[in-house]
Amino acid sequence: MNFGAPNWLWTLAILPLLVLLYAQAERRSSIKLREFVSPRLLPQLAGNVDRVRRAIRFAFVLLALALAIGALAKPRWGYTYEDVKRRGLDLLFAVDTSRSMLSNDVAPNRLERVKLAAQDLITDLQGDRVGLIAFAGRAFLQAPLTIDYDAAVESINDLDTKTIPEGGTNIGEAIALATQTFGKSAMGNRALIIFTDGEELSGDAVNEAKKAADAGVKIFTIGVGTAQGSLIPV
Repeated sequence: MNFGAPNWLWTLAILPLLVLLYAQAERRSSIKLREFVSPRLLPQLAGNVDRVRRAIRFAFVLLALALAIGALAKPRWGYTYEDVKRRGLDLLFAVDTSRSMLSNDVAPNRLERVKLAAQDLITDLQGDRVGLIAFAGRAFLQAPLTIDYDAAVESINDLDTKTIPEGGTNIGEAIALATQTFGKSAMGNRALIIFTDGEELSGDAVNEAKKAADAGVKIFTIGVGTAQGSLIPV
């Protein structure tokens, strides 16, 4: 069972307060009656007062109030089946693994920060497919599109600056590889997220981005690092 307006249930908290107020009122009434009436005359003057019946009547009032609050909360029983059409997302991460990604102007370094960011994005996916491309002077598909998020995270954790032996920053080849990968397994919306710390040193990223757009691929670029930069560890 669930409720359509569960906030009304909070008002049930007033019921114990009403019980407490009722008990205090009954106690004060009894004390005052004993103060002004002799115990010998009390049965004659208050004999027609049925405290048990009055308590039962108060209990019924509380029950009615509780039922009214329950009705306002809109309880729901049972379940229904509903067909929901959903377009899955195909998402590729393209991660720059050039040596400059070892710069520590963002802690612990640029590459490790990218790994954490990519893993955070994966945790928000629900049934969408995700893949991984590593690129430097060349681009390579590290993990094909999959719904095995644990495998995708493992591939991300395995990235280092030795993943692609050829130095450089060939963003264009990464985009071309992503378009090719999407073309082989087109399903639903397709997006490419590029993590990089610098401008393209080889290739033609602008031309490849236009081709990707024509193929229905949305590209998002995330820059890594600070304007001040830092030295690259040797």
